[in-house]
Amino acid sequence: MPTIRHMKAKLALMGEGGVGKTSLIRRFVLNEYQDTYLHTVGTKVSKIELTVPYGTDIEVQMDLSIFDIMGQRGFKDLVRETYYHGAQALMGVCDITRMDSLYALNEWLPSALEIAGDVPVYLVINKKDLMDRRALTDEEIHKVAESFGAPFVMTSARTGEFVDDVFNALAIEIVDCAFRQEKARAVERGLREKLLLVLSKRGTMGLKKSQFFEILRGLNFDDLQSELTRLEGEGLVSLHWHGAADFTAIITSRGVEESKGSSSGWEE
Repeated sequence: MPTIRHMKAKLALMGEGGVGKTSLIRRFVLNEYQDTYLHTVGTKVSKIELTVPYGTDIEVQMDLSIFDIMGQRGFKDLVRETYYHGAQALMGVCDITRMDSLYALNEWLPSALEIAGDVPVYLVINKKDLMDRRALTDEEIHKVAESFGAPFVMTSARTGEFVDDVFNALAIEIVDCAFRQEKARAVERGLREKLLLVLSKRGTMGLKKSQFFEILRGLNFDDLQSELTRLEGEGLVSLHWHGAADFTAIITSRGVEESKGSSSGWEE
């Protein structure tokens, strides 16, 4: 039996009005298509439960919230902080029959990434069923996609072609990112615990920079300096510099207390 993990995730769609954002969501969540323009007023949230495999023995039960935003740019500027905050992935949508909708993503996406941070991005070129009215070349699409390091997919909300594929691909990206971040935090926490432990044993004598490398084999200087700086910022360690390149780190009383509870490990 696979190990079951649970997570909540947020996906934010963006793009000009009329490109089919609402229709794409409706097709994915309800497998329905409405052959009239579905004008979004403000923002709308749709939810769906997904099962996303990770590796050979883990399944992630994901509660995915999909945020749909009104296409008017002035409205976008008003709500961007709350709309994009906490998004684990972004989907930029354009209309294959409208050149302006593709280049508008050069404004939508940077604004979103500024709030959401380094999250997966996909470009969706919608209305693939209207290829006979195509206004976008492959070269133009590639250029915009590459500027954001984003894959692109041509979809049709009308027929459903590749709609499930792009949403599911982003769900997989969200899960992969979440596990990478979890592993990175575990590594950071491991180094944090080791530093507090060795410093607590040294007490007021502290440790010089060179001594850290003697005790903790394979330690990287950038990782050491970064973690000690964080610990100093939390008031757990005091750094005493000897010139520009050498220092002694001494644990504080708060750091000693923290070190006593640092061996409990992660909780699932």
